[in-house]
Amino acid sequence: MINAYGAAGLYTKAEDLFQAMQKDGCCPDSLTYLALIRSYTQSKKLSEAEQTIVSMQKQGIQTSCAHFDLLMSAFAKGGLIKEAERVFENMLASGLRPDLVCYRTMLRGYIDSGYVDEGLSFFEKIQESVHADRVIMSAAVHLYKSAGHDHQSEVILNSMNDLGISLKKLQIGSRMRTP
Repeated sequence: MINAYGAAGLYTKAEDLFQAMQKDGCCPDSLTYLALIRSYTQSKKLSEAEQTIVSMQKQGIQTSCAHFDLLMSAFAKGGLIKEAERVFENMLASGLRPDLVCYRTMLRGYIDSGYVDEGLSFFEKIQESVHADRVIMSAAVHLYKSAGHDHQSEVILNSMNDLGISLKKLQIGSRMRTP
């Protein structure tokens, strides 16, 4: 039900239900918190979403990449890539190992916000530790191409072709704000 309220943008209803559950003696689990975080991020209540993650950690409730990814994605979609980076670092500091979704979220955030150099730096840090897929490889092609590193772009594109992976079209700076 919390998910339904969140999807409808009714985060206050989600909060009320969450609090009522606790008052009735139901202890929220990781999935309940995930639904509440989703509710907050859908409603652009990002500080509340972040506080919910902190609350989980203080209570000893296991967080997952999914909890952090909702917040990273919301920050990235809002063009707040530095905030997304901060959340990514907090996730690492909590002992979690990022999954493919987290890597994709960050790369997509860099691309959409036009942070080419930062996106390349991020890709180069993760390329050895992640089994790249179509999204990650396509992001690297576009980032290298945008930075004028045509050779690196071609190497990855050729590798994709050899593996039978098609290039995903991505537009650098598609979410950049114009004055």
